[in-house]
Amino acid sequence: MENFSHRISSVCTLGFKNPLPALNTLTSHKKLKATWINFLRHVIGEPTYSFTLTLLPIQGPRRESTKLQDAINALSWFVNVLNSKCFGHGYRRKGIELGFCASVEGLGAGEQPHWHGVIRLPAKLSKDKFLNAFSHAKIKTKRLGNQFDLQLYYEKNWFEYTMKTGIDSVQPDFIRLGTL
Repeated sequence: MENFSHRISSVCTLGFKNPLPALNTLTSHKKLKATWINFLRHVIGEPTYSFTLTLLPIQGPRRESTKLQDAINALSWFVNVLNSKCFGHGYRRKGIELGFCASVEGLGAGEQPHWHGVIRLPAKLSKDKFLNAFSHAKIKTKRLGNQFDLQLYYEKNWFEYTMKTGIDSVQPDFIRLGTL
């Protein structure tokens, strides 16, 4: 993701001669973040729910890459269980799934890894069935802690909030178009 961001910001600044390169880079990062947010809104559509999921603490010192891989593995399992509970085990074969986007935070030393994101439900999925599936997936994902928040999507700045630490926090594996 880092190389992708670097290439995009390089493309954004090509052809512009600015006597203040640091300002140009800052402006490019803001433009890139705004473009990324608009892209995600377009891909996911209007979310139904926003969420925060916190992982269990990892004891002792860990590298950022170890924490990231642990967080990715946990959320990957969670999303698989969630989609399976909502649509049956053949959800991939049937080509149906939830619209989903998530970014990770808390990978630094002494920080608690957690995910922020949005979920868009297909029109044919009831909210009750989704809420039951969410609870089931949370219980079945061993690495998730008790701290979580799931709310109806009402805050229009949630995409901006999920990327407050930068666009590199968005994990491409967890950008899912979903079924309409």
